[in-house]
Amino acid sequence: MLSRSRQVPVFRFARAASTLQELWASGASVTDIAAESCDRAARADRHEWVHLVPKQQVLAEAKALQQKAASMSQEQRRRELPLLGSTFAVKDNLQVAGLPTTNAMDYRPPRQAPIAKRSAAVVKQLQERGAVCIGKANMDCLATGLVGVRSPYGACQNSLDRSFISGGSSSGSGVSVALAQVTFSLGTDTAGSGRVPAALNNIVGLKASRGLMSTDGLSPACKTLDCVSIFSLTVPEAQRILEVASAASGTDPWDRPGKDLRQGPRLPPSGPASFRFGVPSARFVDFGSFGAQAQARADDYRQAWERSVEALKAIGGTCVEVDYAPFQEAANLLYQGPWVAERLSACADLLADEPELLDATVKTIVENGTEYTAKQCFEAIYQLQQLRFEAMQALNTVQAQVLVTPTVGATYTIEDVLADPVVLNTNLGRYTNHMNLLDLCGISVPTTFAAEKLPFGVTVSAVAGHDALICDVAQRLHSAAGLTAGATTSAVQDVAAAVEATEGKYFGPLPAGAESFEVAVCGAHMEGLALSWQLTERGGRFMRTARTSPRYRLVAFDGMSPPRPGLVDDAKGAGIDLEIWEMPAASFGSFMKLVASPLGIGWIELEDGSRVQGFRQVDHGANRRGLVGVGGDAPVDITELGSWRNYLKK
Repeated sequence: MLSRSRQVPVFRFARAASTLQELWASGASVTDIAAESCDRAARADRHEWVHLVPKQQVLAEAKALQQKAASMSQEQRRRELPLLGSTFAVKDNLQVAGLPTTNAMDYRPPRQAPIAKRSAAVVKQLQERGAVCIGKANMDCLATGLVGVRSPYGACQNSLDRSFISGGSSSGSGVSVALAQVTFSLGTDTAGSGRVPAALNNIVGLKASRGLMSTDGLSPACKTLDCVSIFSLTVPEAQRILEVASAASGTDPWDRPGKDLRQGPRLPPSGPASFRFGVPSARFVDFGSFGAQAQARADDYRQAWERSVEALKAIGGTCVEVDYAPFQEAANLLYQGPWVAERLSACADLLADEPELLDATVKTIVENGTEYTAKQCFEAIYQLQQLRFEAMQALNTVQAQVLVTPTVGATYTIEDVLADPVVLNTNLGRYTNHMNLLDLCGISVPTTFAAEKLPFGVTVSAVAGHDALICDVAQRLHSAAGLTAGATTSAVQDVAAAVEATEGKYFGPLPAGAESFEVAVCGAHMEGLALSWQLTERGGRFMRTARTSPRYRLVAFDGMSPPRPGLVDDAKGAGIDLEIWEMPAASFGSFMKLVASPLGIGWIELEDGSRVQGFRQVDHGANRRGLVGVGGDAPVDITELGSWRNYLKK
């Protein structure tokens, strides 16, 4: 939606809605949204920002975008500027052209942080697609920490309760989204930094498959593990941002294009769903084991976890117990193994030349990297490979499609963490540190509150390439939870409705670069009908409704099980309703094996003159049971009804 003559000052919109998404849906212009976002960020008082872009610069960029969009058709805007009307924060270890990059090192005056000459690939991609960068967000120094207190720019305070930690290392990125200062933000995730702040601030944190979002322009923590992550108020927003941002993949040697990732199944876009989720056995989910500082909240966390598991069952999940030991062992390797040496490698020159720039706790951690030999490094790699094998075996043994864990098992006050900075940080990574080592994708999603101002979330994870599946589960779970979004007063459902009103219904992406094609379905494979599972289990996603050109007849093979229609060429025919689905090319062969005679795949002409592959009757002379050459009643002509759904309503 692009509106946009403004007769009403933006402050009137601000009183009517608490999120930028709702403001945009209410008719605010691109410059209105940018101005409101700047004003909210300027009033920030939780140490969430390191550097804000001057408001006039932001407004100039927004105005240029608004003028560009005004010259486009609605379809062109949707295609070329899908993020129009959004603003975002960037974690301060990602480059933004013209802005300083501190990596949360002590560049306070008179020191000056280096100014980026170019933007990180993902930042540039998002800006080119209509999003406006507001500034650089606070973080834990060198992205080493899950607490958000290891910064010379202040300990970032939780968005719901100032006395508690915000989570790290992407602290400011999480808090700025939770407080609706920006539409979304970029963080990074090596040990859990893209998920812990999400759980502690009641928002969504998506850590896609490693390498799917380019790390070009990222100051590394561990190059072999680093991921760029996304914070948002709703799951579909995170998916849409991923679809846009992942198009930048391929600009860095560590990027892994979507076409190289295994693509997993999907849940149906609506209606009943069925999936199997694994959870750790009880001995691995002991909320009384997170230290005396969290003991008073342990029972609240336990009950929140139990409610979350029940909520997963309520949306169609079957719960199975997974042998969690290999996941836990892998998590322990991250800071108790030679990957600490990789962190040392990333900052060795700084330690030698300007050690005073580093946070004292972070400096102590990375200096431990000197203790590891090359021999130990290789031994750890061998151990990790064995743990990957065992972890996958654990999931496969119980046929779990996804693994679900608490994102964190406790939280702490800022005061507690400053008093015990290493042990409490380690506790926060118990359910997150394994993720990149085991090559999993994961999304942290709010499910309930453990107590007032104490949000609780779970992480849904799966093997790399199953990003769409984990988002499908998370979306259903988040929608059913009945929560408010972040620290705002807006219901998640209201924010989601605002997004859908401006961007249209959205069912998530296939990985950028993945070879796919569109297939038209006109019968039992349509959304929610008897055979749609054959598409979703192969990674297919619903795209849109469509209609054929007026040159087809529709006949009903009502003797088949399940009944299905046939689309037949006929110059005296009519337009027939269709659905267009996108399907991974790699799954097409197995799908074709399921196509029953007399149907097949062929070209279908749409009412706009374009053509798409889709279901047609290819064996002519078939009876209503779909059998050829055996006689019997012919299929019933239902062309006048215009669609298979209308036939089913009879």
